[in-house]
Amino acid sequence: MVPDPVIERLEAAFERRRAKMLKDHEGEWALMIYRRVSEPTSFFDTQSEAVRAGFRRARGQRFLVKQVLQQDREIFIPWLQLVDQS
Repeated sequence: MVPDPVIERLEAAFERRRAKMLKDHEGEWALMIYRRVSEPTSFFDTQSEAVRAGFRRARGQRFLVKQVLQQDREIFIPWLQLVDQS
């Protein structure tokens, strides 16, 4: 998979702000729009609210929705579920 420089910039901006966001927004979902990386992030109570707002506000730009946590959660998908068993 080819790295996406836009998503990498959004992820880096999130990491730079993580400690500050944790103070007031721990557990909330952050919305970061590429054209506004330098501007404040919007926060939402649910992931779906943040995604909907991203589609509404981004106007064709890419965006990142990520939960503000001390450490990102890892999601494990057993490989057997990914393999076609037919």
